[in-house]
Amino acid sequence: MEIEFTIKNKNELEFKIKNEDSAFFDIVLMIASSKRDVEFASKKMADNLEKEFTFYIRTRSEPAKDVLLECINEAEENIDNIVSNLEKNISKI
Repeated sequence: MEIEFTIKNKNELEFKIKNEDSAFFDIVLMIASSKRDVEFASKKMADNLEKEFTFYIRTRSEPAKDVLLECINEAEENIDNIVSNLEKNISKI
């Protein structure tokens, strides 16, 4: 995975990710969009055939870096819960 930051301000972050699937960041975006302090969040695909996308987040008062890290941690917890539930249910088959 290659990450290139294009905007790094207190309340604004934008970075491009190359050579990585964007599915995890779909979850991060969904969580960020529900946060009260997030003014705007988006993910823009470069091309459907390439594994490259740009993620952007702008916050009102909290540092964008802190909010993004919080969203990433929540997304990771969600995925861990899904995997755990799947493992339990598959073992019952």
